[in-house]
Amino acid sequence: MEKEALELSDAIEVAEYFWSEYSNQDKDMVCWKLFAALLEMTRESPALKAEKVDECYFTTQEVTARLEELAHKKANSYNGNRLSKEFNKLLERLEEVEVRLTQVARELGKKVIPWVVKEGSSGGQGRQTRYKLVAIKRKEGIEEVEPHSSASHKGEIEYYLESSPKLPIWARWMQQINMDKYRPWVLLFTTSPIIFGLIALAQIYFTVFGFSYLYNSWVFTFSAIYSILFVILFRHFISAINYNIATLPEWALPMRLRSAVLQYELNNPGSDQPRLKSLGVKVYSAKCPICGHRVYIKSRGLAFKERLIGECDLNPVEHKYSFDFTTLLGSKIK
Repeated sequence: MEKEALELSDAIEVAEYFWSEYSNQDKDMVCWKLFAALLEMTRESPALKAEKVDECYFTTQEVTARLEELAHKKANSYNGNRLSKEFNKLLERLEEVEVRLTQVARELGKKVIPWVVKEGSSGGQGRQTRYKLVAIKRKEGIEEVEPHSSASHKGEIEYYLESSPKLPIWARWMQQINMDKYRPWVLLFTTSPIIFGLIALAQIYFTVFGFSYLYNSWVFTFSAIYSILFVILFRHFISAINYNIATLPEWALPMRLRSAVLQYELNNPGSDQPRLKSLGVKVYSAKCPICGHRVYIKSRGLAFKERLIGECDLNPVEHKYSFDFTTLLGSKIK
């Protein structure tokens, strides 16, 4: 039991470090409050201090009481069904930030990361639900980006993947696209403004050079409007196909999210598979090494030669950083 207790203590340390630096705008969501409640209750548990890890669990009533306290809600605001729904949401969030949890564990020299489980037990009043914070082995193969010593100096920055919340309904189709299945449609959609732009130019050519019998005002109007609207609303698809990554426009982001990218995943070099593997949304973030505030990924156009850069939330003018999504490292831009 001593080994299990030590591992759980290590998982708590990883969870505390992760939670202290987690600054995503979804931190106030109930599911994350549930994570904080389980973390606190496990840390304070007499069972952990007695190295009785098997007894380090909490009933629905205990968890809802602590959750209501953290969320500043009145008693009986949460019931078992609501708690179960929030638990499922928390599992989704933990899966999304598993990369960062693994990186934190490496930084702290721990071999485990925190996780949550829900299990049933037979009690005196029938089957009861128990909630636990547990330690699981970190996956060594996940995002092997080791911390660099240079990142500890001011002006150097290390990025990490964050929770990627669901996009609004109208943009959810971009969340994750399997290129093996939808490759022709994605490529056709990406090149469609070029096609319709050429059609519009052809209509102008017909009018200027005396082929008015081939001119169709409806075709010209539709082609021109489509091309313009695509450039305004979906030009990130063009940037992504050119650079493998592009920032999502604000209309595609949920209100609580400030920045996200649309990124192509590539098959390994030399593979027999097509170059593009998948297309999906990711959220990268960092802590500003100068002031400690959150750094967002932004696109600043021609001023930075189409590069994506990291901008500090507190001082976006002076605290700007390069962004390399392959190494998750950057340095201050002067």
